[in-house]
Amino acid sequence: MSEENRPKKRVRISHLIFLTLAVAATLGLAYWQWTRFRAGSGTFQNLGYAIQWPAFGAFIVYAYRRYIQLENEYAETGVAPVELEKQQRQAQGEVTEISEDFLPERPTMDVEEFNAHNEPRRRRKEQ
Repeated sequence: MSEENRPKKRVRISHLIFLTLAVAATLGLAYWQWTRFRAGSGTFQNLGYAIQWPAFGAFIVYAYRRYIQLENEYAETGVAPVELEKQQRQAQGEVTEISEDFLPERPTMDVEEFNAHNEPRRRRKEQ
């Protein structure tokens, strides 16, 4: 199959099952932390986790949707979204990379020269 005729990524049942299980797990962990917070020995740390776990679940859904979107953009254009953005910035005249001439050259050193620079100057006292 050529680069230009890539099929679009579609949502699969296995992906939905995984997403459902992952979000259900985060909601279950949030409920568990909420019950610990409501218990007599609960702390505000438990409340923080009870709020945090659903946010993790929402992030899982967001990350999956973004993955599908980026893969479909790649299928349509044949260019990775990062490369496409870089090309658009270059077309607008924005600097995206530092030229090699701008930076000074790195010094090179062979093993003998390195060892000469790092030779220990003090000797241990013998007992």
